[in-house]
Amino acid sequence: MFFDLMILLGCALVTVAAVRLLVIRGIERLSEALHLSSKTKGQIIGYATSTPELVVLVASAFAGVFKAGFWNIASSNIINIFLFLGAVLVYRQQMKLFSLRFLDEVFFGICSVAAPLVLFWADTPLTPFVALGLLAAFFVYKAGDRLFNQKPGAETAPAPVRGSVTLGILYLVLGLALIIVAGRYLGDSAGTLVKEAGTPPWLVGWVLGLITSIPEMASFFEIFRLSKKRQQLHLKEDMQQALDALVASNMCNLGIILAVGILVYTFFG
Repeated sequence: MFFDLMILLGCALVTVAAVRLLVIRGIERLSEALHLSSKTKGQIIGYATSTPELVVLVASAFAGVFKAGFWNIASSNIINIFLFLGAVLVYRQQMKLFSLRFLDEVFFGICSVAAPLVLFWADTPLTPFVALGLLAAFFVYKAGDRLFNQKPGAETAPAPVRGSVTLGILYLVLGLALIIVAGRYLGDSAGTLVKEAGTPPWLVGWVLGLITSIPEMASFFEIFRLSKKRQQLHLKEDMQQALDALVASNMCNLGIILAVGILVYTFFG
């Protein structure tokens, strides 16, 4: 058990380093080279930082401890909200949250937290039909995001001055590879802790949720740190990017990753 706990700690450290030094840096390089908007950049970060949840949930499903994987998703979405708010408070950006511009992101963020809890409290059997419903919820999110964000925001950051598609892809691929490896070991450790150590699946899920939320935490703080470094904290583009990173990550966890996990557990678990 001690060895598995050390693996969890080591994977957490590797994940933090991979996100801050490789994933975020790679997305920054790509965004600068391709002139991507803050919203698009944030969503790419959100999907990238959901990689650990995907790997852990699939590994947990194959290991027959799907409940731990389910609570990994539910707890990750809750923890992500608090980590996001922590970054907002540290950089004193809380007043920006009251902008009508961010109303749809706030709505979907709340839904991403409420939905897994409703499934648990209603004791809903996690069948392939539920998986299809979760996938439908993700597409509703994407459709709503497109509908309510047809026009770019009035405030824009200064035009990017550097970037490299090749270097961006290299950073991103290396970072995601490290995160996938770390997530694979996290899933194996979860199976060991549940089956051999007798640890309750919900507790293992919450521990995994905390660890797999580290990439999101690193991304939130890094977004605001870079904005402060560029003296752009007075704009709303950093909040747009951070909010989209949060909501894209949470909705991906709920609508894509949990759905995939249910299907894997149903047919192969």
